[in-house]
Amino acid sequence: MPLQMPVPVSVNTACLVHIVDGDLLSRSTLSRALGAVGIACRVHSTGADALAVLGTASSCIVVRNDLPDMTAIEFMAEASLHGHDLPVLVVTEQGDVDAAVAAMKAGASDCIAHPFAVPAFLDRLRACLASGTPHAEQRDRGRDAVRRLALLSRRESEVLELIVEGKQSKTIAWELGISIKTVEVHRARIMEKTGSRSIVGLGRLWEAAEMLRGRDLPRALPIRQTAMMEAIAS
Repeated sequence: MPLQMPVPVSVNTACLVHIVDGDLLSRSTLSRALGAVGIACRVHSTGADALAVLGTASSCIVVRNDLPDMTAIEFMAEASLHGHDLPVLVVTEQGDVDAAVAAMKAGASDCIAHPFAVPAFLDRLRACLASGTPHAEQRDRGRDAVRRLALLSRRESEVLELIVEGKQSKTIAWELGISIKTVEVHRARIMEKTGSRSIVGLGRLWEAAEMLRGRDLPRALPIRQTAMMEAIAS
């Protein structure tokens, strides 16, 4: 299905969109489409060209999955390393589900399969612009979590790690060689210092900090299971 010229779409025009696409015809078509609805844009044939000019005035990036010099995932990684936390709309090929899934896991705000109708593209772009910067929000949550967890003493951190693993107070007391009452005291202080109101909330705080550090999160699930068990028992 060929690209169609746009119809008027309500989009915030106070923005600058970067189109990164190795195909000249595609770049030109999207540039004209954005211009028709009053959206400023800059076009780039390679990822390197776009990365060289990204700045604070930028609002969104539209990037083709397979660029001449890198993939969309590599482009997003490079942009993040340079401190650019912008919504990204990745253009994949029709039927390439694996590429779309990989792009979303890498942090893309949305994906759209090429070829597409320009009105549909503008709708997706509008949604990306409205979504803000998911990477920045995730980073800020992670930093806040790390800051709060840093308030814990060494022993409290040890207790917290065992709590996150889903272990009960009796088991924690046995593993650390302390009394159950002492574990409960540590648990209460952990909740107070971190501002958490529940074990589930504490687990989410731990998860946010772990995501910032880029680790796997195999221990995030047991704490939810423990919280459910406690809720059922109460």
